[in-house]
Amino acid sequence: MHSASDLPAIIATLPLMPYKQACYRIVDFATLTKFAPMMPLYVLGPGLNGQRYTPKGGPSALYVAEDPVTALAEYTSVERIVLVTDPTHKKKKLVNPTVQLTIKVNLERILDITDVAVQSALNTTTAELTGPWRKQMIRGLFCPTHVLASAVYAAGTIQAMRYPSAQSWDHANLII
Repeated sequence: MHSASDLPAIIATLPLMPYKQACYRIVDFATLTKFAPMMPLYVLGPGLNGQRYTPKGGPSALYVAEDPVTALAEYTSVERIVLVTDPTHKKKKLVNPTVQLTIKVNLERILDITDVAVQSALNTTTAELTGPWRKQMIRGLFCPTHVLASAVYAAGTIQAMRYPSAQSWDHANLII
């Protein structure tokens, strides 16, 4: 990944594309219903805890998958991480009831970082984009996805990034 100081100029040259299709998200039923009224498109969580493309304290963000199978794979991966990192969990844990959301996405300017030409311009790879961001964040190390997302957000012209799923590189997600 190029340095944070070089990224703005590079991002300004990258092609943006329109995006219009259904996307999917899996949400815990309890999380969905803890607000009145319900907020199915709640966007503050990633900035509170940090996510792959959102550093702690980062901007509001909505993560969605392009297909239901990837949405479930992303959700179960997060559940596994929570179970492993929470020392108070019991070995036998009931699976939380979940809700699958189908979201109609219609955007004009997205950056597709699944595109190898875009990755090349950014001096990154799918392996780096799907790498161990959580360990990097916890240890205070360079986290390329956070640096990239911060530069994209600062550009102010890009509505979303399409990125490779860490669960299956041939599937994609969107951070809006």
